[in-house]
Amino acid sequence: GIESYPGRVSRSYVTFSMGKFLKQGKVVVVLSGRHAGKKAVICRSYDNGKGQRKYGHCVVAGIESYPGQIKKGMNGKQLKRASRIKPFVKTINYNHILPTRYSLDVNLNSVNKNINDLDDPSVRSNVKKQVRAAFTQKHRQGRDPWFFTKLRF
Repeated sequence: GIESYPGRVSRSYVTFSMGKFLKQGKVVVVLSGRHAGKKAVICRSYDNGKGQRKYGHCVVAGIESYPGQIKKGMNGKQLKRASRIKPFVKTINYNHILPTRYSLDVNLNSVNKNINDLDDPSVRSNVKKQVRAAFTQKHRQGRDPWFFTKLRF
């Protein structure tokens, strides 16, 4: 075999582990379900699964309906309505998201605090209100315009 030749090293198999890139703040595109084609931000990721979900998954907060276009002739009420954001919060399998090169620095502590209680409708609605406030604030600052525009495909 290979061991009998001097100066040869026996073959050994080296396993490589991928670097963790699905971290908190990473922008992803949801690929399946009612929010398919919508952009979202990872709030918490579970690479090895947790509880009933034995597969890699993450909790994401995204935009269900994007803010509309702002025009010059709009009054205050129209501006408020056009710049409205409707969020969603969802636990999703890694196979059903597409990571992008973008990351969003937004404060989503409300989601992380209540991550175990998202099945409760009242907690979920409060979390969505706080996510809406965080997204609206980020949108008004004019930062990360790509995240707040509808994905055209």
